[in-house]
Parts: sequence; C-alpha cells; structure tokens
Amino acid sequence: MSTSPTAPDRHELHAWLDGELSPARAAEVETWLAEHPQTAAEVAAWRSQGAGLRLLHADLLDAPVPLAMQRALRPRRWRWPSGAAAAAMLAGVSLLVGFGSGWGLRAITAPPSTHAAIAPSFVPVFVREAAAAHVVYQPEKRHAVEVPAAQQEHLVQWLSKRLATPLTVPSLDAAGYALVGGRLLPGANGEARAQFMYENGGGARLTLYVSVLPQSASAAPPAFDFAGDGRTNSFYWVDGRQGYALSGQLPRTELGALAQAVYAQLASR
Repeated sequence: MSTSPTAPDRHELHAWLDGELSPARAAEVETWLAEHPQTAAEVAAWRSQGAGLRLLHADLLDAPVPLAMQRALRPRRWRWPSGAAAAAMLAGVSLLVGFGSGWGLRAITAPPSTHAAIAPSFVPVFVREAAAAHVVYQPEKRHAVEVPAAQQEHLVQWLSKRLATPLTVPSLDAAGYALVGGRLLPGANGEARAQFMYENGGGARLTLYVSVLPQSASAAPPAFDFAGDGRTNSFYWVDGRQGYALSGQLPRTELGALAQAVYAQLASR
C-alpha cells in the first residue's frame, strides 16, 4: 500500500530547488508539491525572485572574488558577534546565499535549437506577463491591437519611444503569419512593454512580447528557453537588456520553429 511522501521543511524545499537532494528524495518532494499547490506556488515565487536577483547582479556573480574577501574567508580564530552585529551578519549571509543559488539563464552563442531537452530552472517575470497578455488579447476580434499593421511605421516609432529603445518587427509572412498590429502594455512595476500580434489564414495567433530591463541592470548574455502549460506556450530569450517572448497555443516544435525565425531576424538587425 502506497503512502504519501513526508512533507518537506523549508530547508528541504530550498535544497530541492538547488538540486541538492538525492534523486529518490527529490522525486518525493516533487510528488508532495504536486499535491500541495499553495506551497508549490510559493516555491515558484522563490525561483522567480532568485532569477531576478541573479539577472540584475550578473556582473557581480561573474566577477572574481575580491582579495579582501578571500582574506576574510581564510580560517582564523575569532569570536562570534552578538546583538545587532550578529543579525547584520546573518542577513548578509542570507543575501549571498540567494545570489549564489544556481538560477540563471543558459547562455548561447548560436541560434537556439528546439530539439534539445530544455528544462528551465525558473520562468522570468516578463515571460509570465507575456503569457497573460497573450491569453487576454488573442481572442479579441475587434480590439486585438491598438495600432493596426497598416500603420506599422507609426506603431514601431511609438513603441520604440515608449520603451526607450529601437524596436524591430520581425516578419513571419513566409511561415503564413501576417502582422495584425501591436499595442503598449504595462509591466509588473509599471514599465512600458510592447506586444506584436500575428495571425495565420486559419485564425491562429501568435504574440511577440518585448521587455526592456532598466539601464541600471547589468546586460545579460543571450539566452533561450521554453515555458508552457500545454495550452499557452512561450519560447523566450534575453539579449542584452531586452527580453523577448513568443507565445501561442501551438505545439512546442511548431512554436519553436517560429521562435527561431524571429530570433534570427532580431539577431541580424
């Protein structure tokens, strides 16, 4: 008779995220999370937070350890501080642990392959925003976009100005998808985002979501990954300070081929 797996504590949940559990225990934790969606959502939020921290501080994570810190880490006899000093030290250690977790975008140096097994360790916030925007606007018949494709030049100029970066609208005509138009969207913290919509002869729609990281953020290396729930799927990547997500209700292989076409056009601009 099968029994439910033992509930993991917070330490085990963090260890599961970092891949530090044994395969058997990791499988048990995964089964337990599937039966407890509220905790699973909390763990997913940890992933997203860690990913954001890593992306914003990529320059620090990749930099060599400062000499002063190397010296400080050498074994020596010392007394554990007390009071406020101890609390400050513990806070600093927690922050470093969060930055050092193995959450990051996988760098690539060539056009992405959709045949490789992709298992992202997190889904960035902009990808969730892209999927949500796709679900909201793709069913619209009369108000799917703010600016139609007939005014593409105005659309590109307007969105480029609002996102404060030059934008390019890739063409998917060769794949049977025509540009419908685009719209301005808000990000999670009120930043400007862009959405371009495409449609094929059968009425299937795709949306390309464009996000720009703040100037204070470190430029991220190009990256490419997949996220989806079987209904709305997204291929996404980060190039410099721009994040892109191509979303659609298409099989992964078909959507991946379209994402490669978009990626290649943007990379060659």
